[in-house]
Amino acid sequence: MGKQKDRENIRLHIKDLTYYYPHSDSPSIKDVNLNIEPGEFILLVGPSGCGKTTLVRCLNRLIPEVAGGDLQGNIVLNGKDTGGKKVNQIALHVGMVFQNPGTQLFSLTVGEDVAFGPENLGLDKQDILKRVDSSLKAVRMEDLQDHFIFTLSGGEKQRTAIGGNLAMEPDILVLDEPTSDLDPVGTKEVLDIIKRLNREKNMTIILIEHKIDEVIKLADRMIVMENGRISLDGNPCNIFEQEHDHLKRNGIYPPQITEVSHVLRTKYGLKAPSTYEPMLEFLTGLLKDSSCSSSIENDIVPPATIPHVVIEKMWHDHEDGSSGLKDINLQVNHGEFVALIGHNGAGKTILSNHLIGLLKPCRGRILIDGKDISNLSTAELAQRVGYLFQNPDDQIFTDNVMEEIRFGLKNVGVSKDEMDKRVKAALEMMELEGYGNRHPHSLSRGQRQRLAVASILAMEPDLLVLDEPTTGQDRGHVNKFLHQIKELNNLGKTVILITHDMNIAAEYADRTIVMKKGEIFLNGSTRDVFSMTEELQETCIESPVITRLSLDLRKKGIDVPVMLTVDEFKRYLETNDVAL
Repeated sequence: MGKQKDRENIRLHIKDLTYYYPHSDSPSIKDVNLNIEPGEFILLVGPSGCGKTTLVRCLNRLIPEVAGGDLQGNIVLNGKDTGGKKVNQIALHVGMVFQNPGTQLFSLTVGEDVAFGPENLGLDKQDILKRVDSSLKAVRMEDLQDHFIFTLSGGEKQRTAIGGNLAMEPDILVLDEPTSDLDPVGTKEVLDIIKRLNREKNMTIILIEHKIDEVIKLADRMIVMENGRISLDGNPCNIFEQEHDHLKRNGIYPPQITEVSHVLRTKYGLKAPSTYEPMLEFLTGLLKDSSCSSSIENDIVPPATIPHVVIEKMWHDHEDGSSGLKDINLQVNHGEFVALIGHNGAGKTILSNHLIGLLKPCRGRILIDGKDISNLSTAELAQRVGYLFQNPDDQIFTDNVMEEIRFGLKNVGVSKDEMDKRVKAALEMMELEGYGNRHPHSLSRGQRQRLAVASILAMEPDLLVLDEPTTGQDRGHVNKFLHQIKELNNLGKTVILITHDMNIAAEYADRTIVMKKGEIFLNGSTRDVFSMTEELQETCIESPVITRLSLDLRKKGIDVPVMLTVDEFKRYLETNDVAL
């Protein structure tokens, strides 16, 4: 009854909201009108660059107080217009958790960081301690109160950031892709906490998230943005069912079970469920009498067996004496597309940093095309290995998009004509043609990620090492980008992809390497690796939903192949002419 009574009032009213960034002639958001009630859990989705982050930053006055620019329209919070309010005043009512928790954690310990907000409110000591204790319990961090921030995992840092917001006791909690850099277990931890806050504290949640499979069952309302405007608003399942094709055209991909349901409904006229357990039972009944092939036709041409990268007996020790990498022995052949996966802290980025000389092996060696890279200069290595950092801001430092792409080419002496040709091609490939004269930091995170990739591709290296290249991007842009990378791979480029997105690894990688606590834990074909569900659980990884579904069907005696993607499911039905 309490939640229903609260919903008689409007928590947040947005009317005719339009915003122009400084020096921009076109609005980032335009004519946004929205009412949000207390206790709602809202999933805010849309293609990267559509205005999602801009909109939520208007809610706590980061726009325009910090960003500048021209904000028009009205935002009414709890019945009061926020126009003219300062960020610190709005922070009492609207908490915000950013993609990268490192941007908002700056105290030495967990407890100190959570206490920072209440201390700045001028509360007495007992009230501060009470809020800190309550917030730490809410995010299950009470045992880590005295731990140093720099010792935390990615998931623990994100939970600390949420705790710091809770200590301010806001009415609304906004989370801008809080799980983008987290492994599946860290993602589940954070989402479980968000769900519990919504249900137990009746807190209004606004969540921006591209991991639709994980969040679809949490939200009771979904708002879709396109080109700075709200295009759809309603129940998430209904929107995905009714607007399936429209959403996919705009880069918003439904959960895999919803995709399977859509295939069965539109192609075969079957009323299929859109949640996991009911779908498993539905397919069990549907396929039990089918006599179909249990194999997937493999049209992948095996890559050459000529070694491109060879790592021999490599160790890396941290300054405190602990081992970050332990006796790594690995060979990647020319033309392979390899996914490198594992839990946060497994050693994936440490391993990849050795490939470009940012880190040196304590023991062992690395060979690229048979040459020990310890004997190569930085310039020579940069032309052999293109490396994309996890955070694009770590490698973007000019004040112009085109200059950013030109920078590496200038350093290796590429001619002007060739440089112009490569810059144009890289901009087109990454869909940044209209942004050439923009400042990089006026772009969304997804756009900055594509800019960093463009600057790498312009160098035309033979080996691409991509550390979480899809962070902050919608699935449409992810697919376009990785299709381009796959084309380069088909032309002979070797690709090593580090990712927490198992759907991406399943769709694009021929081979998957799983790391656990600094060691190689699994190494094999992607289909074989994702079939090892019990072993993967030891590394905080879950196979894609469609793979788990096919494995569960096999346990029930249904002779289906182990499938990695929804497209394979479609081909399975078509190829075998399943009598549906």
